[in-house]
Amino acid sequence: MPQFENTDILGRILKATLGVISRRTSDAYANVVIGNAIRKIANKYTFLNSIKIQGTQYIEVYDIVTIEEDINNVEQKKIINAVNEFLESITKSMGKDAGYYFLREIKGSFPYDFEEKIRELGIDLDYLQFKFLTDLKQSSKYHMKNTEIIRNVMKILFEILDRDLGRDVSYRLMSELVERLSTEYNIFKYVKINDIRSIQNVDIVTINEDINAVESDVVGVAIQKIIQEIFNSFTDQGGFSFIEKLKSHLNAEYLMKLGELGINLDVIQLKKELVVKHVLIALVDVLSKSSNQNYAVMVVNNVLKKFELKFEYLKNIKISSENISEENKRVFVSPEIESVNSSELGRGIQKIVEDITFSLGDAAGPYFIKNFRKQLGKAYILRIEELGVNLHMIDLKRNLTW
Repeated sequence: MPQFENTDILGRILKATLGVISRRTSDAYANVVIGNAIRKIANKYTFLNSIKIQGTQYIEVYDIVTIEEDINNVEQKKIINAVNEFLESITKSMGKDAGYYFLREIKGSFPYDFEEKIRELGIDLDYLQFKFLTDLKQSSKYHMKNTEIIRNVMKILFEILDRDLGRDVSYRLMSELVERLSTEYNIFKYVKINDIRSIQNVDIVTINEDINAVESDVVGVAIQKIIQEIFNSFTDQGGFSFIEKLKSHLNAEYLMKLGELGINLDVIQLKKELVVKHVLIALVDVLSKSSNQNYAVMVVNNVLKKFELKFEYLKNIKISSENISEENKRVFVSPEIESVNSSELGRGIQKIVEDITFSLGDAAGPYFIKNFRKQLGKAYILRIEELGVNLHMIDLKRNLTW
């Protein structure tokens, strides 16, 4: 892994910070925020006076961030401490809503090798975000009952649909969804969508207070499901950026609450390529726990090859046995998989998981599906169920066979 000098570390972090803040506000505001954050700690870390930041309007003429070379002589530990304090200060100054996204966007702007190296040095962006969220939770009194959570989500969903698809389509879509899903998710029996086209001065949704007795994880699964269903319908109707619109209606505390319930909005809009990668990585990880990674990779690759005549798209999927640190790059899935019919893709995944489960025998087989579910996570389980994968059915068949 390459080594990075102090100038490189500081320069990349400052440029990324400028980019993230200016995208959400303005170039001028970004310069002010960063300038204030540097001045705040410059007495403690005098070497920060060797940094100059140009307005982004000068980017064609000057480097946006200039750092004197003598900063490379500073002990790197001091640089790391300064960067951590700088990032914490900026995150707090942006407030709870903007701060929630800030560090995640900073991390996303870095190449993997750079982000991994600074984490080894002591700049852990995941930890900084966790610390920010923990402090936010401790200071927050944002407690919600199930009725409030579901009411707010349903009202926001209707508002987005109404704006893009019209009131008639939105009402029919939501009322039909609630009725259909109530056969699988009992909590929707407590929910009624009101026809606000003909009834005046009434909310779009009425919720029975008995729903507050339902376990929070059950509520989370049901909410994830209805958002997934509306996302699918919204896309079919020609709508765009549904998940981004939904996120824009939710503040940081509300998104945190949904996260506590196991709701993952990003999974909903994942491409088939990324879903397949996650499934295969989960299979390898679970198998590795009772053997080793090379063996696990060999097993999964053999199963892929076994079914490639029946599911031709499997010919373009392979897991590398090389020690690649970034998991997604260990699995090759051709982008052409996006054109594969969803039900056909689901049948292929079902066969792969089923074959591996049955091959493990009496000793490991009974625990495999349980561990595989845990490794996937609730949001991904719902996503593959959308493709027609039924892990419960595999478990039943296994019990009947043994």
